[in-house]
Amino acid sequence: MKRYSLLVSCLLVAVASPMAAQTLGTAFTYQGQLKESGQPANGLYDLQACLYDSPVNPTALGCAPDAPDVPVEAGLFTITLDFGSSAFVGQERFLELRVRPGASSDAYTPMLPRQLVRPAPEALRANAASAAPWLGLTGVPAGFADGIDADSGGSVTSVSAGAGLTGGSITASGTLSVDTTLIQSRISNNCPLGQYLRQVNADGTVVCTADANSGGTVTSIATGAGLTGGPISASGSIAIAAGGVGLAQINTNEVQARVSSSCPLATYLRGINPDGSALCSDLPGVTTITTVDNPANQVGQGTDIAIGLDGLPVISYFDEVAESLKVAKCANSACTAATVTAVSASIFPFAVRTSIAVGQDGLPMISYVDGAGGLNVARCVTPACTGAATILGIDATATAGSSSSIAIGTDGLPVISYLDEAGGGFLKVANCTDAACSGAATISTVDDPANAVGFDTAIAIGADGFPVISYLDGTAATLKVAKCANSACTGVATVTTVDDPANAVGAFSSIAISSDGRPVISYYDFTAKALKVASCGNPQCTGAATITTVDDPPTGVGEYSSIAIGSDGLPVISYYAEVSESLRVAKCANAQCTGTATISVIDDPSAVVGLWTAIAIGSDGLPIISYTDISSGTLKVAKCGNRTCQ
Repeated sequence: MKRYSLLVSCLLVAVASPMAAQTLGTAFTYQGQLKESGQPANGLYDLQACLYDSPVNPTALGCAPDAPDVPVEAGLFTITLDFGSSAFVGQERFLELRVRPGASSDAYTPMLPRQLVRPAPEALRANAASAAPWLGLTGVPAGFADGIDADSGGSVTSVSAGAGLTGGSITASGTLSVDTTLIQSRISNNCPLGQYLRQVNADGTVVCTADANSGGTVTSIATGAGLTGGPISASGSIAIAAGGVGLAQINTNEVQARVSSSCPLATYLRGINPDGSALCSDLPGVTTITTVDNPANQVGQGTDIAIGLDGLPVISYFDEVAESLKVAKCANSACTAATVTAVSASIFPFAVRTSIAVGQDGLPMISYVDGAGGLNVARCVTPACTGAATILGIDATATAGSSSSIAIGTDGLPVISYLDEAGGGFLKVANCTDAACSGAATISTVDDPANAVGFDTAIAIGADGFPVISYLDGTAATLKVAKCANSACTGVATVTTVDDPANAVGAFSSIAISSDGRPVISYYDFTAKALKVASCGNPQCTGAATITTVDDPPTGVGEYSSIAIGSDGLPVISYYAEVSESLRVAKCANAQCTGTATISVIDDPSAVVGLWTAIAIGSDGLPIISYTDISSGTLKVAKCGNRTCQ
């Protein structure tokens, strides 16, 4: 929004040329200095001036004709104002100047406070002339030269009483009076308590009469529609009932309905609809791309991202050469600077998937596969993950721990889904028994059919506090979802095959919980080489899900997908586009991601970028994505300039 300020102004009365000796008009000159956003303005501006009788009265006495396209140079301008001959009558007047850009049709912006109009020299002379003595005047007619009207032009011979008066005609002397048969004399008394006014006499006296029914008693007051509190038989109070006055009872053309919503982060309020809902629009912005870690080593694979309690992103990823786990803590919301820490030097060489979550104490926790092939958790000792992290062995089985995903339950306890590759592969869940995950975790096998299952797991916490997990059935090439029976995911989970077409589907799954509590999953269709989204029909993800192909060009898109729910409640998905070897983002058109999504190419250099994408919604409501630049072996971050990443 542009901000204007009026620094200097002066009012100059327009004076006629001395040679012409003409009479002054009612116009005067106004000069001022205009600043825009703290700097002297330059260009053409529309100006409007209105006159008030006080600094705060909202009703203007009048406005001068608008001055369009006034040239302003280095903040200075001059305009002529004319409020007519009746605007200034010797009393205080306040001038309000309003301004807008010359090319705009928007409303004017008032310059406050209003300015007191000070008297000019010619006005002071006029004020003195109004009190000049008779003998000080020039040009007096001859008949008034001695101060006495010597010839009034006639004499009154008779005065008659017109309508409403009585007493005439008068030819010499007499009295005129109000005719009380037509005009009521002032009422001179009133009725005592217990009597009512029955008549007003011509002379202003009143006639009173006792209330013939003053002895009545109210025995009960009932409440009608929209009220509560009755019936009252002795004492009590009546109030408007909850819901007694709603949209059905008001005319929204005359009464504004209660404002029932607000604008989400990264949007601005454009207006209020008649039903009280807010009209919001996205803030404009530009996507910022930053290389966060670029050592000699190959880094950035297996990246995951979360938002710390301080509102700043924190990213886990893999250093391929050092075979170590690293964490980057962003210094700002766009991650244009970061603190990089090597957290663990014992990583399984080919297991590059990491997963990060922030505990209720603000400390990041990362799940990964250790050098022996088991599931580990690294718990940072600071929010920035600097210092020596605590390394915790969760499941030491040599084939367990790959494709892990970590979340923090509503009870504050970490819960991790992962693949155990023994016997072809099955899905496991580890629930930590304390917030630090320092004790022995509770290990549960969630799905172990004859098929090889549990690949590409992703975990989220449902609205009921129970984990829900998406994963790939490798044998059937289908997308499955497991809904845990409790917060620890012990007992029998509800397992559902969500998508099972003729195509091979379900790889690179990512899961989030929509605002209505239903899981929504992004994943890759191997056969069609397309990005798909499944919106579950209920919080348990049982029954038929709504399946949508979100992006499907002639060649592959959708690998390494990651999904989050935007500040407006709509899913947003980052993914790798093999067709152009670039990073893309899809912004869904509704909560179920049906219809046409908004597809944006975020990073598309000549290099291969966009693998191992992970997306989160920043504290400012804007998406932020961590991903790998394979060509340069670097970790990159893209901060979207608006909610759709366009």
